[in-house]
Amino acid sequence: MKTVGVIPARYASSRFEGKPLVDIRGKPMIQHVYERASRAKAMDATVVATDDSRIYDAVKGFGGDVIMTPEFPTGTDRVAYVAQRVECDVVANIQGDEPLLEPALPDQMIEPFNVDPRVQVSTLKQRVDNEADFRDCNIVKVVTDLEGFALYFSRASVPGNLSGEWIEANPIYRHVGLYAYRKECLLAFTTWERAPYESSEGLEQLRFMEHGVRIRVVETEHRLIGVDVPADLERVLAIME
Repeated sequence: MKTVGVIPARYASSRFEGKPLVDIRGKPMIQHVYERASRAKAMDATVVATDDSRIYDAVKGFGGDVIMTPEFPTGTDRVAYVAQRVECDVVANIQGDEPLLEPALPDQMIEPFNVDPRVQVSTLKQRVDNEADFRDCNIVKVVTDLEGFALYFSRASVPGNLSGEWIEANPIYRHVGLYAYRKECLLAFTTWERAPYESSEGLEQLRFMEHGVRIRVVETEHRLIGVDVPADLERVLAIME
């Protein structure tokens, strides 16, 4: 099984324009992500997917693999564009704003494909350890069945109507937004229309579930510390130091 990690990166961002090229300790952020993703043992290759020549030139400049894509509405579309053009069985979608990416995360996410032929899509979850995060609509929650396949993803507090005592005694999980897909499943996904729950929640992964594709969710203890706005850089720099 050949697995390729794809890092979608775009220059335009309403909250942080030019984010992939921001300097972090002498390197553009996209280089930090690329180098850390390349350390994952389960991926045979890593490539950046971008529609911006500045990002393309920066990746070429540090010796990384990069493919120029057309303009797409989502990072998943950029990942699929690359998947269609490279030889692979499984594709990992690695966020381009995670300069502290732990290489073990892609490895954990890809492992189910090696042991369960039913798996078409996988992602990660992490235990919520406080009620504030459970109630926070900015944190996506995930509920899984007894085999670890997703039942639902939501910005709402799911399971609902729970007391603080229940939350303390039972596992509640947040979604960690990395994905891996079998190539054929990802390419099919890009041909499907947006589905009702996907639109209402604003969560792209629900399109898979609404079309009958089960998502395997793996628990991880590793945290993702992304850079969404300029202020997040201070936290990243403090951790690096």
